[in-house]
Amino acid sequence: MATQTLNEALIAAMQNKISDGTRLANVLIDILFIGKEAVYRRLRGEVPFTLNEAAIIARELGISLDNTVGTKTTDNALFDLSMIDTAEPIKAYEKVIKQYCQIYRSFKDLDNTELGLAANLIPQVFYLKYATLSKFRLFKWIYQNDKTNTYSTFSDLIIPDHIRDLQKEYVRETQFIKTTIYILDNQIFNSFVNDVRYFINIHLIKQEEVEQIKEDLIHLLGDLEEYATKGKFKSGNNLQVYISNVNFEATYTYVSTPIGNWATFRLYSINAIYSTDPLVYNYNRDFILSLKKYSTLISESAEMQRIQYFNKQREIIQSLTETT
Repeated sequence: MATQTLNEALIAAMQNKISDGTRLANVLIDILFIGKEAVYRRLRGEVPFTLNEAAIIARELGISLDNTVGTKTTDNALFDLSMIDTAEPIKAYEKVIKQYCQIYRSFKDLDNTELGLAANLIPQVFYLKYATLSKFRLFKWIYQNDKTNTYSTFSDLIIPDHIRDLQKEYVRETQFIKTTIYILDNQIFNSFVNDVRYFINIHLIKQEEVEQIKEDLIHLLGDLEEYATKGKFKSGNNLQVYISNVNFEATYTYVSTPIGNWATFRLYSINAIYSTDPLVYNYNRDFILSLKKYSTLISESAEMQRIQYFNKQREIIQSLTETT
C-alpha cells in the first residue's frame, strides 16, 4: 500500500473536522494569517503545510498530529529539513529562528509538555541568548560552507539586533515547557573552547573578541548552575540536568505535547532534521532517556558532583585566554 504523506493526512484530518471546503479555507485564512490563494495551494497539495502551520492547525482544530502521522505504513518515516541556505545565510538563519519561536510559542499555554535534550555540543537553548556565542557558532558554520568568503573573519559577521532579539525569545519560549530534561555530554564546553582556539590560531578572531566569548561562556555556565541547583527555570517550570559519563554521537531532542510529538536531530553544525513520525519519536525519546543510566543527576541532588563539574568547566573556559 502506498504511504500517505503527512500533508495528505493533515488535509484529510482537517476535512473530517470541517467537511465544507469553503469554510475550511476561511478558517485556515483566519488562523494562519495567509492569503486565500496560498490556502488553496496547500489544500490542493501544491504547497506543503510547514511544521509550524501544522502545529497551529492541530491546536485550533483539535487534531492529533500523532494520529495523523499514524496513517502511514510502518516501513517509512517522514522527516522535514530545517537547513540554512548558504547563499543567504543571515536571512535563512533568521527564518529558522523565527520558526522555532513560533513553534514553542504555540506550546506555551499547554499542560503536560515535556522536552528532552541529549547534547554532545553546547545546545542552542543554552547559547542563543549570548551574542558572541551564537555569532561564533554561526560564523564557524558559514566559514566552513560559504564559498564566497563574505565573512572571512569573525569581525566581518554582523548579527542584526532584531535577530539577536529573536534568539533570546527562542530561549525564553523553550523554558515554558512544563518539564525539561537535559543530558549533557561531559565534553561540551571543552569542544567549544577547542573550536575557538582553532580560529585564534589561524588569526580570524581578535583578542578582545575572545575575551567576549569567554565572558559569555562564564555567564552561560553561571545560568546553568543556577538552574541545576534550583531544578527550575526562572519561569518556574521544572528542569532536570544530567551529566553523562559516556560520550554520544550527536544532539537529540524530543518534544511531547497534547497536540503532537516531535523528534529532532542536530546535524551539519547548526542545521537539523525533525519528524513527527511516532516510531521515530518513540525511538528518539527512549534513546535520550536511556542515557540516564550512564549519567549523574546534578539538579537538586549530588551537590558535590555538581560543584566539581562546574568548577571543572570554569577551568576549561579560563584556559581559553591563557593560550592566546
